[in-house]
Amino acid sequence: MADDKELDVLRRENALLRRRIARLERELASVAPLVEQVKHLAFWDFAPYQVGPDESWGAVDRGKAAALMAALARIDHWNPWGTTIEPRPRP
Repeated sequence: MADDKELDVLRRENALLRRRIARLERELASVAPLVEQVKHLAFWDFAPYQVGPDESWGAVDRGKAAALMAALARIDHWNPWGTTIEPRPRP
């Protein structure tokens, strides 16, 4: 009798864990495209090279870009620091 009760508890727990895993896998799949896009972002500081960007460029805050890459590294187990974000010269 006790074995049947324990088996029922384990079955319920197993069903709960399966639902939880399915939910987590859906959440993970939903952010995968974002992770892939962020991995291929190219940050380049044009200022030291005295190059003026054209209208295809967008401005990005260095600190926020670094924080974004650090956040990605924490969730994706990917090292985004293969290229450095060069500091802008200060007057």
